[in-house]
Amino acid sequence: MEKKRFKNWWFLAVNGIISILFGLLLMLCTEAFIKTVVIYIGIFFLLMGIGLLITSVRNINKDKAVAMILFESIISLVVGTILIIFPGTSLSIFLIMFGIWAVIIGIIQLVILVNIKGALANKNGLLLNGLLTIVLGVILFFNPFTWAVIIVQIIGGFAIAFGILMIYFSFLLRSVNLEDQKEINKNTFEPAP
Repeated sequence: MEKKRFKNWWFLAVNGIISILFGLLLMLCTEAFIKTVVIYIGIFFLLMGIGLLITSVRNINKDKAVAMILFESIISLVVGTILIIFPGTSLSIFLIMFGIWAVIIGIIQLVILVNIKGALANKNGLLLNGLLTIVLGVILFFNPFTWAVIIVQIIGGFAIAFGILMIYFSFLLRSVNLEDQKEINKNTFEPAP
């Protein structure tokens, strides 16, 4: 009798390989690479703005409302142009705004922690999360571009570790015999004599 095995174990392995490749890409990420990505995002916004501008001109000729589309096209054109001309500066401004947001969120978490009445199972976790969020925000105020590269590389490390685990679990899944598993489940749920 042929033993049945999980057929789609390879799908998990492929996803693990993709995760490892993505992690390596992030680990090798440099400031120049990030600036190049920002420029491409700027080109996307510029093209989107041009498309919206063409749409608004067509709508003017058809006597349709164009105010919102025209406004969106102008904003997209301005954002795209700024991202293309000043990729490093615009990314630094974005990261500083992200740092301000992180500090505000961290403070809100600490205020919630102080105002909680009664027992909370994980007050220490909320305290640690709030403090780490504030620290991340403050770190991004000082040389935000360098810290962004470091954070991206840390995420890359996690992606590599996750990919390795996925490949490991896929081979574990491949070795599982479905009929043996059914027998184990059957014996587990049978009432004792």
